[in-house]
Amino acid sequence: MEKIELFRYLIKCASREGTNKYNQILKPLGITANQSEVLLILASHEPLSLKELGDLLICEKKSPSRLVQKLVDKKLVYKSQSLDDSRKSVLHLTQEGRNLIPEIHQLETVFNTTISEIFDDTTIDSLISFFEQYIKNTDSELKIELRNRVEKNFSD
Repeated sequence: MEKIELFRYLIKCASREGTNKYNQILKPLGITANQSEVLLILASHEPLSLKELGDLLICEKKSPSRLVQKLVDKKLVYKSQSLDDSRKSVLHLTQEGRNLIPEIHQLETVFNTTISEIFDDTTIDSLISFFEQYIKNTDSELKIELRNRVEKNFSD
């Protein structure tokens, strides 16, 4: 295998392994990493339309309708009619979904700690810089920028 090919596959494997490990951590809650991302975004920004949610999700490239439907089926999310536009439906957390948020945050901290035990701050900063360059001028870069902007506005 050529070095650049190995590099490409390692990026893909690292992403898959990270998702698998996070899924294992979240398993006691009965949700996946992608589902936890939806719940956390809704916890911070509800109500959101499906499109607005999709614009903020890193885990989904296309419409998150199937992902959201699974959360509706689990009674963690519900849909209602928008107060601003009766033609639009919006998503909210149910009380059961809201109750999961502190547990998700706690497990997310556990997962982040395991990563920070593998890599020191200098390495993490280097990897962030590398990946920012790698996704430059892509839809992924726009999603990261939007999430950072929305998170910053939320915390202000």
